[in-house]
Amino acid sequence: MSSGNQYTVEAFLDYVRKRRKKNTLRMYTEGMRRFEEYYKKTGNEILEERRQDWISGNLFQKKRFAREIEKFHAWLIKERKYSPNSATYYCQGIRALFAYYEMNVKLSNDIDKRKMTTKDYVPRIDQYAKMLKVADNLRDKTIVSMGLTLAWRIGDFAKIKKDDLPDLDIETPIPFEALTEKEEVIAKSFLSDETVTLLKDYLPTLNESNPYLFQSNGKGYLDHTTLNRILRNLAEQAKLKIPKGKRLRFHCFRKRFLSECANLRIDHNIAKILTGKTVEAASLAYLSEVNHKAAFETIANRLRLTKKRPTAKTTQETTEIIKRLDQHERMLNIIAAINPDVVKRADEMLKNLGVTMTAEQFIKATFNEKLNMIAEAQEKREQEEYAKMIAENGNNNNH
Repeated sequence: MSSGNQYTVEAFLDYVRKRRKKNTLRMYTEGMRRFEEYYKKTGNEILEERRQDWISGNLFQKKRFAREIEKFHAWLIKERKYSPNSATYYCQGIRALFAYYEMNVKLSNDIDKRKMTTKDYVPRIDQYAKMLKVADNLRDKTIVSMGLTLAWRIGDFAKIKKDDLPDLDIETPIPFEALTEKEEVIAKSFLSDETVTLLKDYLPTLNESNPYLFQSNGKGYLDHTTLNRILRNLAEQAKLKIPKGKRLRFHCFRKRFLSECANLRIDHNIAKILTGKTVEAASLAYLSEVNHKAAFETIANRLRLTKKRPTAKTTQETTEIIKRLDQHERMLNIIAAINPDVVKRADEMLKNLGVTMTAEQFIKATFNEKLNMIAEAQEKREQEEYAKMIAENGNNNNH
């Protein structure tokens, strides 16, 4: 392919280099290199073949590279022994190249949907508590407590500096924000009372000439391998039985945090904000700082490692809750009778959420039943969002 042709891999990579993140550039470059190895042609030669297929007018020919990429995916797994997740990861480079020139390739669902990894061993809260208890130094105790409740990616956590910390003498939980490296968004997190107590004891023990919170022997910070090794050593000391074929790594803090958010039915957008994941602008409008703090307090209470958790509700408290629920149901029925438009809005929400009912079922369903169906549909969507977040493989964290 001549260098004068407007379709070039170099132009695509230059665009990515200037406008996307470094991790994205690396992913696309590595994926394309592997596809060149598989297809035995250069990127520009492949791009020209795709262009000829695209303008051919032959539908079967236009789908040729979809079949090739699916074969490439299988080749990566069978011949190169990559996991399905990694194989999907490496398919992104060639797909992004074609998409840049508006020659998108649609693949089968098996490849488009990245599978949840089964390799991670995610300790329960009581197991993390055992790891904290057996830790024989303040650094390791702080890593466990802070790692669990911040739930940041290892790269962001490792680079925390002492000067980054907020005033530890104000009321807990203490807001603690940082710009995340991977998604380049602000993680609006908090420091729990347990973490603050540990930090106050830990900070005076640090080398004043090293700016980092978790220091290496020199003037740098603990690398990813060391942090993961610390966790594995603590698990061994705590006598945790990690099943064969499973791994314990720093990313498991994040998975436990998000799992508990899902169990507590915390809005998934709030969980994203707390852990430094991108949230759509429209969702940010209705999520206030008060929402974030209240959600964190709920989560931190669930993740508490050193104190007893709240006891179960008494019979008297349970009875009072049931009375309030009955009262709320009666009030909702009154609202529906006074304002028929509210019922119509509920019908619209059901349709928008994809809940299918016959016209007769819509008429017969009570307002409360419709609200319950809306809540169930929204809950299903929430769980799907959490499943995606928890399945995140943390490719920069596989040490």
